[in-house]
Amino acid sequence: MAPTGTIIDTFNINTSYSDQLQPDLAFNNQNYLVVWEDRRVVPSQIFYTIVTTNGMAQNDTGIKLSGNDSSDYYWSPATASNGDRYLIAWLGTRLSGDVILASRIDSGGTILDAMPISLTDDTLLRNRVSAASDGENFLVCWTGETPDTVGMDLYFRRISADGTILDSLPILVARNHWGIYEQSITYGGGCYFIVWNRDEDIYGCRILPDGTVLDSGGFVICADQGQQLDPAVASDGHRFLVTWTDGRSGNYDIYATFVDSAGSVGLEENNSATIINPMPVDILPVPFTNKINIKFNLPGQNNIELNIYDVFGRLVKSFTNPQSPSHNNNIIWDGTDSKDFALPNGTYFCRLRANSISVTKRIVKIKK
Repeated sequence: MAPTGTIIDTFNINTSYSDQLQPDLAFNNQNYLVVWEDRRVVPSQIFYTIVTTNGMAQNDTGIKLSGNDSSDYYWSPATASNGDRYLIAWLGTRLSGDVILASRIDSGGTILDAMPISLTDDTLLRNRVSAASDGENFLVCWTGETPDTVGMDLYFRRISADGTILDSLPILVARNHWGIYEQSITYGGGCYFIVWNRDEDIYGCRILPDGTVLDSGGFVICADQGQQLDPAVASDGHRFLVTWTDGRSGNYDIYATFVDSAGSVGLEENNSATIINPMPVDILPVPFTNKINIKFNLPGQNNIELNIYDVFGRLVKSFTNPQSPSHNNNIIWDGTDSKDFALPNGTYFCRLRANSISVTKRIVKIKK
């Protein structure tokens, strides 16, 4: 496809018989690697191929990656590139349980880890694998059960370019009694960003390259009425675009929003050269039911405006001259409009404007 969106051509990546499912791909600035679950053999295995930028597949029947034990069932592959090598991670189902495996592939398509790297034991139920790279190392995340808990939790481990596991144990990102599903991950702006579906709402979490979890448990991206499902995320190097399937209208539509690398949801307009830094506005709690505290500290600023907008961009509440002489403020919003009528549950945006700053943050109002 051309940059203008024009379709140039279509071509087969795999011409073998039977079913090929769950494709994923990565780009190393020269070629693509495409990986998939392949059912030409039973049980399913993981195959991949290199695809050039002019649409030529290195091997049009694919290269078998998994399959050390013919009784294992392999599925849910994911891949990422650090610009030099690729990493493919996938889920293996065994009689003793599920395991997360990974192998590195060089730029020419050669498997570097004939014996896959094992990221978990094989005693528990696992589900869906995702992968990303910070340009040096790789991060693989997955959902899985934990002993003595209920529901799917979200974990990750990092792998270096030379194949070393950097985290002694899987690191917990978020836990939920009803489960976490459909995660997607990317890297940009100095951090990894994972999004997922929890209770049919969309959540997100930032992770630094050293493995530090910045938003333990995750924060709400969308919790509007209806179902929000199957999120995906990409980065332009500074902020993230999150998309998802949304059922608020009674039909399933595609919605999207921006999240910056400071964790602000909605269009962020602060042009600071520092990508990861605290914004001058703190909003707690998110989501809220009755009241929410909007705190800010803007010494040396004047002409300050603090406005609340709905998802259609309509102004619903305005706080005039909210700055106190001490420059420390805590505005309490009770979820009402300018006429003090209670607003419905859903997503709103708080926008703080001053002489040199404009910050927009997302607010989610939920039922009691």
